[in-house]
Amino acid sequence: MRLYAQHIDAIAREIQRDVLFIHFENYTDDQNEEESIRDHVITWLEQHEIEFKPCLGLSGEDEIDSYLGDLYLDIPFDEQNKQYQLVKNYLEDEQGNMKIEHVLFFVLSLEVAEEIAKDQEEKQNLNDQKFS
Repeated sequence: MRLYAQHIDAIAREIQRDVLFIHFENYTDDQNEEESIRDHVITWLEQHEIEFKPCLGLSGEDEIDSYLGDLYLDIPFDEQNKQYQLVKNYLEDEQGNMKIEHVLFFVLSLEVAEEIAKDQEEKQNLNDQKFS
């Protein structure tokens, strides 16, 4: 089955804010596998009514856009936000180290997402000039 997922930077530009996402190292899409770490995290997110959706990593990384298990979290990056605090406390210890092995928690700023789009546009313009 085909999965439609946006790149995380495209999501940031679309909603015009910094975005949070979770990356799972060593992700495999093996449905026969026992419950994975990712499944446990998804269950926790659902139990705590944290909205999420699959996402791709950064666009334009010169690799095939295959799904690597990343999840966009539909909550603002705001230290005062209760949902953000809940997720942060679940995933990170007090020093900011990840509590769950092979799980990484990221924020991508809107500023960086816009820089990525600008860089891609510049690359495309250079390619267009080469072939015109």
